Amino acid sequence: MNTTKILYIEDNRDNQRLVERVLGARGYHVLIAEDGPSGISLARESHPALILVDLGLPGLDGYETTTRLRSLPHLTGIPIIALTADASNEAREQALVAGCDGYLTKPIDTRQLPNQIAEFLGGRREQISAESDERSLLRSYNQKLVERLEQQVRELSAANAALQELDTLKSQFLATLSHELRTPLTSLIGYIELFDRGMLGTLSTPQKEAMGVMRRSCTILSQQLNNLLYFQELRSRSFHLRPINMRDLLRQSLILFKERADQAGIRFEVVGSEIAPILADTSGIEQLVRNLIDNAIKFTQAGGWVRVVFQDEPSRLIMRVEDNGIGIPSEYHERIFLPFYRVDSSLASGQTGSGLGLAIVQHVINAHGGQITVRSIPGKGSVFTVVLPRAAAVRG
Repeated sequence: MNTTKILYIEDNRDNQRLVERVLGARGYHVLIAEDGPSGISLARESHPALILVDLGLPGLDGYETTTRLRSLPHLTGIPIIALTADASNEAREQALVAGCDGYLTKPIDTRQLPNQIAEFLGGRREQISAESDERSLLRSYNQKLVERLEQQVRELSAANAALQELDTLKSQFLATLSHELRTPLTSLIGYIELFDRGMLGTLSTPQKEAMGVMRRSCTILSQQLNNLLYFQELRSRSFHLRPINMRDLLRQSLILFKERADQAGIRFEVVGSEIAPILADTSGIEQLVRNLIDNAIKFTQAGGWVRVVFQDEPSRLIMRVEDNGIGIPSEYHERIFLPFYRVDSSLASGQTGSGLGLAIVQHVINAHGGQITVRSIPGKGSVFTVVLPRAAAVRG
């Protein structure tokens, strides 16, 4: 039985089915692609013995598709046959110039098609007619390709301008929304603190527990808003370096993270001697450290531990955020620093987050001329190591 592969690139389903039935009845294995790009991709994968191409394909038309197919080394010598409704001699000559070896017109002659295919497989090749000027045809075809490219450039430029406008509107909307949300959130957090201090009356045990839940929820919401606002400002934000003492700058934040870890049943510790001042952007460093510790606590289960280690060296400051949490599979280690990317893990289900934290961390480190590496094993934990040079030069 004949098992020869025939690739048919055609967007009309009726024509697809017709060719499949006619050639399938003769034992050919017909592969279907509905447009030029998918046809080129399928040709790479399937190594067909012959390719039928409709010249009137949408998008990348049959002429351009043929030219692209002809550039693939493994298709050298493979017949490419135009199968189209345009019976004009001009279309035929242009198809041959583009790289086709034959030209069949629609409507398809179902009695002749199998024999025609067999002839092309057997070596039949059509030539440009003697009265045609091949150089002129080539110039005409090349001009058509250039015009097509120019049109695509215009379309892409217009689409890019529209996307930039939408991006600007999105940024304005998110910034406005974030600021509008921050105002009522500030009041919520303030009143919760007043209740915690007993300034608004004595709370019962259930009320204290409820307040604890509210405080944790407000803290999470505040962190998400801070990340969103900070991320929106990254492209236009300037970093200003000044001497800062990391331990002093982060003292209050580390206390709050210790409280949060205790509530979650996680052991939290900070290791490291006195740290010499380092030139850094205050807001950027706070965002960097908060996001790394936030992730470590978020993805460590009760009974686990999180450790922040500072290592002071003459030319650089090294900070490691370590945990024995759920870990990150190695295939995600690079992608986790992309904006809005979140690892699809059943272990992390139910955890809140926008996927901006590590993108912010990466940006801040790059702006300080530093480096970050991650070492992580699923089920055993993660170590994020940040290296900041003391002679940092802001890279914006």
